[in-house]
This record gives sequence, structure tokens and C-alpha cells, in this order.
Amino acid sequence: MRNIFLVILFFTVFILDGCTTQKFVETDIYFGLSKDNGTIISDSAWNAFVENNVTATFQKGFTILTSEGKWVDNKSGELYTEPSHVVITINKMNRELSQHIDSLRNAYKKIFQQQSVLRVDKKIKAVF
Repeated sequence: MRNIFLVILFFTVFILDGCTTQKFVETDIYFGLSKDNGTIISDSAWNAFVENNVTATFQKGFTILTSEGKWVDNKSGELYTEPSHVVITINKMNRELSQHIDSLRNAYKKIFQQQSVLRVDKKIKAVF
């Protein structure tokens, strides 16, 4: 009797879990704030980029974390530390959104003379 109860409990949890969680992709984008000339991208320039570009790309929402990154310069091979922002978003990924994310990264590189903008995609299950 106890084994039947455990089997029923397991399948109930399994079925309910499948109903409440959904499959998404978490995308983390790492934006460094240092320019090649040694200056730092200002808060007002960053905020304008967020309002004009990030918000348009992630209309359903996103989170911004302030961070400090370390990276190796491709040209000099030197290790640098710089202030950064990480934009985190959770979406149902498709080709169009992926292209918009890459366009966002390319716009940042062009506007702020950046060598690279890291993008990390992770498959996740989430409940809202």
C-alpha cells in the first residue's frame, strides 16, 4: 500500500511540475565600460544605451547587474579589470530574438569602441 502511495505521489509531482514550469533560455550579456582610450563609459551614456537599445530588444523585461570584469586584451595580452554591467533576460528563444540580441551586442561595440561583448545562453526551466 505504501509503495502505491509513493508511486502516485511521484507521478502527481511529476505531472504538476510539468504544468507549472516552462522551458526558457536565460541570456546573459556582459557589457564592459572601459574604452580603449582609458576612459569609462559614463552613467548617462550607459543609461541612454539601455533606454534606446536594451529596452527595445527585451520589451518583456530584463535585469541589470553592476559588476567588475576581468579580461585579457586580444592585442596586448594584458589582464585588465573594468567596471561592467550584465544584462540578464529570460525568454522563449527564436531566430529573430537571437538576431536582435546579436544586433544589440554589435551596436554596443560600435557605439563604445568595444572589442567584444560576451553573450551566454543557458536552457532553463522557470516559473512566473
